[in-house]
Amino acid sequence: MVIILKIVVVTICFSSNKSRMGLYTAFRKNGSPTFYGSLKTPFEADLIESGLIFCFVILAFSFFIVLPGIRGKEKLFTFIRITVSLYIGGAILLTNFSMTWETAEIHTETKYKAGTGKDINATIGLYIGLRGINITLKATPESERYLQETINYNEHFDWRWRQGRLGFGPFAGRFSQQYRAAQFRGLPLPILWVAEYFTFDGEGIRWGRFYRQAGWYTHILLWTALPLWVLTNILFFVLLRYGAYFLILTGLTMLTGNVIWATVRNFNDLKIPFTSDEILVSTYGGSFYVCLVTGVLCVVLGTIVFIMDLRFPQQIATFFSVDVLQDSEEIQVEEDPGPPEVKKESDDEEEEEASEQSKQRPNAAPERPLSNDDEIYAVDIPNPKRRSERTLTQRFQKNRRKAAPPPPPAPKRAHMQDVHESDEEEDYENAEAMRYHAQRQKGADPSQIELKTRGGY
Repeated sequence: MVIILKIVVVTICFSSNKSRMGLYTAFRKNGSPTFYGSLKTPFEADLIESGLIFCFVILAFSFFIVLPGIRGKEKLFTFIRITVSLYIGGAILLTNFSMTWETAEIHTETKYKAGTGKDINATIGLYIGLRGINITLKATPESERYLQETINYNEHFDWRWRQGRLGFGPFAGRFSQQYRAAQFRGLPLPILWVAEYFTFDGEGIRWGRFYRQAGWYTHILLWTALPLWVLTNILFFVLLRYGAYFLILTGLTMLTGNVIWATVRNFNDLKIPFTSDEILVSTYGGSFYVCLVTGVLCVVLGTIVFIMDLRFPQQIATFFSVDVLQDSEEIQVEEDPGPPEVKKESDDEEEEEASEQSKQRPNAAPERPLSNDDEIYAVDIPNPKRRSERTLTQRFQKNRRKAAPPPPPAPKRAHMQDVHESDEEEDYENAEAMRYHAQRQKGADPSQIELKTRGGY
């Protein structure tokens, strides 16, 4: 085996007929290091968008792995929650960084570069995002063979950060500086012609200013929607109603971004003519409609969760795997002590009641009367309190608070016969006093008046 390896090494080292080469000089020319020629390819993929998509795909894959360990309908409910939540989050981030809020494409014959005097048949594309534009130029194979050159461009112009001064100097905005650099690099004329429409106030054209303002406000709203989406996922494990509120706010924020983009960008549609018949006209792209549909979806889903939480709290709690009793409030309701007991007016009545009870229970042991010490050290046991629970989600259920006891009935008016009887008893008790005063009025001696007591009857 060692002999075979030596033969292979010697063959590689001395395979050249021109000169003798060493072990590390294979695949090299003129003794120089290995050189790889340039490979010019168009900018066809956005690294940020690719990274975001890859991130959410990894999250979805990680969550889907644990689904086989869940039993019953909970597996389906978990799959739906994960899919919808990750879709909303991915839509927010991708629409924020994508370049397809507006798109335009046209196939025409146009000049290629300044100084060449040659025309090409090419497809020109325009892709507008919140932070800049992409302009593509793809020539037909016939034009490429005619010019003996591969024509496939994708140039990006950015308007982020400060707007800058007018013109194309060092204090101008980022977009204007990139446009001037593209002119110096000698980019094809169709690309420069489209980019010129977006320079800030260049030649009195204001499309660039309006698009920059629309993208600025829209991207702020999308960044606002991202933490609202995060809070929505958290609140769905705590309080479903507040989770529904934040989901609706997320959708309204995204819809507001769509409204701002549609109104602030420019009330005149962007039209870039190349010939009298061939005009590049921009229309709303995929990101605009994805943001719009996602915003409407968030509002609809939030409204459904809110209504379900009010009408069917048990079913929606089962879907989200939330305990209904975790958001309950405790209400302490005291029992009605009832009408106050009437205190015995005399000891005779108490003794009579005790004697009657002893007659009814002849074998019962007599109760030991409480002494003063027992009264002092007696423990007052409060009335038992009944505990009732009412969940926050069951708003439409009947109130469980016990109503206040009704006022005591008004005393009934005594019957006329009872009134006469009470008057007769009063007259009977005061008969002797009345007779005494009557005899005094006649002039009788008080010592001679005989009074009858109750014992004399």
